[in-house]
Amino acid sequence: MSSISVIIPCHNNHQALPWILQSINAARISTIEVICVDDASIEDIEAIAAEYGARYIRLPEGASGRRAMARNHGHQTSRGDITFYLDGDIIPEPRLFVKAIQLHRETSGIAIKYPVYSILEDIHTKSLSLLSALIISHDLKNLGSSIRKHFGIDTRPLPRRLRGEKTNIWVLCASHCMSVEWREVEKIGGWDEAFLGWGEEDIEFAYRLHKNNIMFVFPHRKNGAAYHLDHPVHWQNNIISLNRNLQYFREKFPESWSGRRGILRMYLEENDLPPLQSMAEDASSITKHTVPIGE
Repeated sequence: MSSISVIIPCHNNHQALPWILQSINAARISTIEVICVDDASIEDIEAIAAEYGARYIRLPEGASGRRAMARNHGHQTSRGDITFYLDGDIIPEPRLFVKAIQLHRETSGIAIKYPVYSILEDIHTKSLSLLSALIISHDLKNLGSSIRKHFGIDTRPLPRRLRGEKTNIWVLCASHCMSVEWREVEKIGGWDEAFLGWGEEDIEFAYRLHKNNIMFVFPHRKNGAAYHLDHPVHWQNNIISLNRNLQYFREKFPESWSGRRGILRMYLEENDLPPLQSMAEDASSITKHTVPIGE
C-alpha cells in the first residue's frame, strides 16, 4: 500500500483540530502520518497533536500567516509517497484518504483537489461535536441544512463531463484539501515562501505543477468531501495581502494571468469585494501595499 503524509498548517485552531485528527485516524490506514505545523499559535497545538498521535513542528518565531513555509516544513520532514495538504479549519471525511491512495496508485503524475463545502459558523459553534461525528461516521443525510455551499469558487466552473477526469485546469486547484505525489513537489521546488499572508500561494503552486506536466483531477462528491468551518474573515487584511501576492504572481509568470483573471473575478464578486489594483491590465506601476476598499 502507498504511504500518505497529511500536512496541516495550524494557527490557533484548537477547537477544530481534535476533530480533524479523529477523522484522519478513523480512516484506519496503517501507512498514514499526520504532521501538524504550528505557525505562531498561542494555543497548545503540540498537546493536541500528541493526544491523537500526530507529529508536531513549530515554525521559527516570526509573523504568522506563512502558509507556504508551513507546507514546506511539513513536506521536508514527511515520509509518505503521497502528500495530502489540509487546512486547519477543514474536517475531511475519512474515506478521502482511502480514495487518495487509490487514485494516486492508479494514475501517476496527477494532483487531486477534493470537494469542500462550508458549514455555517452559527451552526458549528453550537454543535461542532455532533457535526464532526456525522462527518466521521458518514451520516451525511443529517448534515443537510448545515451545509451552506461550496467553499470559495471551488469547482463549480468545471464542466460536469470533466468531474473525475484528468484535466489541465490548474486554476481551480486550491490547496485547502488536495494531494499530490511527494516526488512531484520535489521536482518543482516546493512552495514559494515569498507569498506572505493570505492568497495565491496555492494557485501559483498549482501553476508550477501544470508547467511540469501534472494533470488535475476533481473527484465526484460521491467519492468523499471535506467541510470548511466558516469563521469571521478580516477581509481588509486579506485583500491587502492578496493584492500584494497577486502582483508578485503576475510578475513571476505573466503568461498565467489569462487563466487566473476570470476565476478571481468570480470569487471577488461572490464575496462583494471590489476588483484589486493588481487585476489591472497594466499592473506594473501598482503600489503593492494599497488597495481601494470602501470607495
